[in-house]
Amino acid sequence: MAKKHEILLVEDVLKLGSMGDVVKVSPGYARNYLFTHALAIPASGAAKRQIEVLREKAAKSDADREGKALGLKKSMEGTTIQVAARVAHDIELFGSIGTKEIVNALAKAGVEVDPKQVHLTDKINRLGVYSIEVRLHKKVAVTVKLEVVNSDPNALSLAETLANYEKEKAAKAAAAKAAKENAGAEGAEAEVETKAAAPEKPAKAEKSAKGDNKAKSAKKKG
Repeated sequence: MAKKHEILLVEDVLKLGSMGDVVKVSPGYARNYLFTHALAIPASGAAKRQIEVLREKAAKSDADREGKALGLKKSMEGTTIQVAARVAHDIELFGSIGTKEIVNALAKAGVEVDPKQVHLTDKINRLGVYSIEVRLHKKVAVTVKLEVVNSDPNALSLAETLANYEKEKAAKAAAAKAAKENAGAEGAEAEVETKAAAPEKPAKAEKSAKGDNKAKSAKKKG
């Protein structure tokens, strides 16, 4: 594994650091991306002397971005976006909904965000309503509502589809519970019938017979 190199960020880089930070990255990442996009420079002694200047600049720049993010957050609050998808069965989708689809839906709603700002905690592979967190800034996040709907134009509305699914789910659960209870009742009844049909053991009779034999033996000896 190649040894990581120290670099000085001259711009903020998402999930890596802020302007003025000295971080360690792989040589390839530094050479092929950070340096070529003027996001960083090698952390030489001369470069490190720029740190304080860069950090002051970064603080001002960060404050400006935070202000813009707060303004964008206000405009996004209460936003609902829709993504249409093909349904495989019931409410299960063919494939899943990812960051790309969410970013495109936000763009249609007039909101431009970086895909890296969209945070998904789980795979979205069913029809439904989801809360999606968009981190506009490290201190500013907003939640938008995502509705994943059936792309079939003849399909029921999302609300009707979900209601029917829940009804079917409840009916199946009730049927399974009833079947389990019936199976338990039938098993108990069969056990009772088996016990009733089984012959009783003549334990007392045998014991009495043994007692009589002992008494007869004692009389003969006397």
